Parts: sequence; C-alpha cells; structure tokens
Amino acid sequence: SLLVKVPFTPQAPTANWDELHNEACEEASVIMAYAYFNQIKSLPPEVVEREISKLTDWQNDNYGYHLSIDTNEVAKMVREVYKLKAEVVPLSEDTIKRALADNKLVIWPGNGQLLENPYYKQPGPIYHMFLITGYNEKGFITNDPGTKRGQDLQYTYDILRGATGNWNHDAHEVDLSDKKIIIVSK
Repeated sequence: SLLVKVPFTPQAPTANWDELHNEACEEASVIMAYAYFNQIKSLPPEVVEREISKLTDWQNDNYGYHLSIDTNEVAKMVREVYKLKAEVVPLSEDTIKRALADNKLVIWPGNGQLLENPYYKQPGPIYHMFLITGYNEKGFITNDPGTKRGQDLQYTYDILRGATGNWNHDAHEVDLSDKKIIIVSK
C-alpha cells in the first residue's frame, strides 16, 4: 500500500455548486497536484476560487471554452500554467502504482455516474476528473473534488477501469473506449 498526502479541495470550495463549480473538477484536480508539488500544505477556499478563475480564464483564452476539457487539454494546461510535467498514457493498474511509487500523481478522467459514489448529488457527473493519491488492498485512494467528503475516497480498480473515459467534444459525451490517465510530476 502507498498513500501520498495531497492537500484536498472540493471543486466548489465555498459550497456554491453553480454551473462553473459543477464543472470545475479538472481545475480542482490540477490545483491539488500543483499544491502537492509546490509543498503547499492547505488550500483555503479563497485561494482555490482564485486559481479556478485563473485556470478557466486560461482555458477560455486558449480553447475558447472551459466547462469540459479532455485529457490532452488538461495536460497542456498543467504544463503551461503550472509548469509541471504532464503525460497522457493508457490506463493500467501497474502504470498508476508505478507513477505513485515514483512520487508522481495521477489525474483520472471518466464517467462519474459509473463510480457508484454515494456522496455525489445523484445521478452524479457525466464527465469527471480526480486525483489518484494512493492504493491499498481494497483499491485506489483518491482526492475526489466532486464532494466535500472526497479526501481519501476509495474506488476499486474494476470500478475505475469501467468508468474511465475521455471527453469527446464532437459527441458531447464520455468515450469509454478512450481509457487514458494523466501522469503529473515536477
């Protein structure tokens, strides 16, 4: 087992679940990774709100939209805004464990409705992202910004594999055949 201690924030740090914050899982995941690699110990709501605004402004300037961005767009944002390394790779249990053992973090994308998370406002998000921060005999440990109870939330690998997918802009849905993750490092 392994657990990387990463500061947690929900994607709606002030509990304002408006359209922006309902869709801010990508930004919150990236902000948590940035905090970890820059040894920031906590993420106060006002700091997270400022960073979400900075990231959505960057997306609007670079992509022309910000509500749902795919794995390649998230990786580019990580590299350009926070100057971290970000690589999009095929999903595998071993790849996730190796990345964590090498002091890297994993951003997981997929269909949140398939995660069976009891803390989501049902039916849950169609497209969702969170950080994988560890693993144990039961599965993977995550910082899931989709709920205020998302710190150290666990999912089995089978659940994650089944729900993993990338946002397809043309179809406006998650492509469950596109099973990739984002490995983030310093």
